[in-house]
Amino acid sequence: MDSSSTPRHLASRTPGSTYYAVPAEQVLAEAQAILDEHVTSSATGRCIACNSFGPCWRRENAVGTFSRTLRLPTRQPGASRPELVGAVRVGVPAIWSAAQ
Repeated sequence: MDSSSTPRHLASRTPGSTYYAVPAEQVLAEAQAILDEHVTSSATGRCIACNSFGPCWRRENAVGTFSRTLRLPTRQPGASRPELVGAVRVGVPAIWSAAQ
């Protein structure tokens, strides 16, 4: 097949390449934003953003996105607010943890 008979939207693709409607990086960035917002509180067991019990459905969907792409989300230490249940940092001098 010569290039003149190839449809324009396929002409730039190489044989064997995979085409996604939305770039994977964009989907993962959106999933990461959801994970950052919908954190389950250590104190109440509720989602901080939508106040539902346990991990909310939005968070579960975002976790599934990362699972399907075989990538790991970026963690934000302290996001679940463990200090509300009396948790303290281990291995840090007391004066440093009091300053935070």
